Amino acid sequence: MQKKALWPTLIVALVAFGGQSLAEDQGEMTRSEKRLARVMEDYKATGETKSCVPLRFLRDSTIIDDQTIFFKGVGKTAYINRMPHRCPRLAAEERFMYSTSISMLCRMEIITVLDSFGRQWGSCGLGEFEEMEKLSKAEKAERDQQNPADDGSQGDSE
Repeated sequence: MQKKALWPTLIVALVAFGGQSLAEDQGEMTRSEKRLARVMEDYKATGETKSCVPLRFLRDSTIIDDQTIFFKGVGKTAYINRMPHRCPRLAAEERFMYSTSISMLCRMEIITVLDSFGRQWGSCGLGEFEEMEKLSKAEKAERDQQNPADDGSQGDSE
């Protein structure tokens, strides 16, 4: 009889401890959320989307997650591309290649995920390019004033 009485106590203790741990984990941002937050510190969405973007306007790309790529552009413009489907290993490898016969990167263009040795891991089609605009110093200051939440970036230097 004592064994039966011990199990409910053990289960209650495990659930209580596991629930506390889960609640603590929910407060932390995932790596993908942190990457997107870093991008959104400097940019805002314009609400416009494009099917194609001239390659000469693209300077750099940052993989946000397995379905999202941030393309930094020339000047104040950038683009977020949210693919219609998940692209396995894209966030883990953080490398991709594409080949185009025109001087534009377009929706449904195929990208291929590469590992650090240049091996191909699969291909995915791009989505629409959501236009982003770099925030001015005044806009950034105003937004920071409206959202004074501690984001932990005071001590970070990159």
